[in-house]
Amino acid sequence: MRPEFKDKIMHVLFLVPTLIAAGMLVMMLAFMSEGIGQISWRFLSSSIFEGGIFEPIMGTFFLFLGTVLITMPIGIFAAIYLVEYAPRDSKFVRIVDQAINNLAGVPSIVIGLFGYTFFCKILGLGISLVAGWLTLTLMMLPIMIRGTEEALRMIPQSFREAAMALGATKWETVRDAVLPAAMPGILTSILLGVARVAGETAAIIFTASVLTMRGLPRTPLEPVTSLTFYLFVLLVAIPKTSYKVAFGVALVLFGIVFLFSAIATVIRMYYRRKWKW
Repeated sequence: MRPEFKDKIMHVLFLVPTLIAAGMLVMMLAFMSEGIGQISWRFLSSSIFEGGIFEPIMGTFFLFLGTVLITMPIGIFAAIYLVEYAPRDSKFVRIVDQAINNLAGVPSIVIGLFGYTFFCKILGLGISLVAGWLTLTLMMLPIMIRGTEEALRMIPQSFREAAMALGATKWETVRDAVLPAAMPGILTSILLGVARVAGETAAIIFTASVLTMRGLPRTPLEPVTSLTFYLFVLLVAIPKTSYKVAFGVALVLFGIVFLFSAIATVIRMYYRRKWKW
């Protein structure tokens, strides 16, 4: 068999899975397109008691933003320690690495049960926004740490050596040379983490969401209604609900995730133009 023919076969073999992956997304969007007619300004801005989804939309933003703000410093600082400061062959580091891997594999419903038991009951936070933040942080943290670790390891060692040769301390080297160059990868890890928690329902049901509240939470100690929880209620608790309404809610949720993705992409492109190496 000629090499050119082999290359064509391999090209097709690699192309087919790519088309399948893209086709699945197109198929999902095609199904959700049934909800386009449901989306209107009234649908987006009115209360759930008036047929709208204003509270779930705002609740979803609150959950996302709070989780990201809590996870970012913990994840970035943990990754900096593991990459820049921790001894390479330390038994402690190996234990921590394994613990992070195990945390990433814990089912969401188990994390939700833990969050309900520990945050809501033992700490006395109740079903609240802050309990949801802390529970979703447990789900996002392993992705954030691993993504930031990879971003830091991709920075050439020469960056560190040059900074320290000029008299910079270890922390100044990390802060001024390594972190800015790794920022595109760090933003990608944040995006992956948001995608991980975007569709979570089990953890939110146990810790953060109720359907009967009116208005938005006034403090983080009050519960919140999210789009995933509201969609779950529409499909399970209200079986006569029109599928167009459910698909409309799903489209809005997809749009919010896409918005986070677009923001992260713009920031990542900015840093890539600023830091060329």
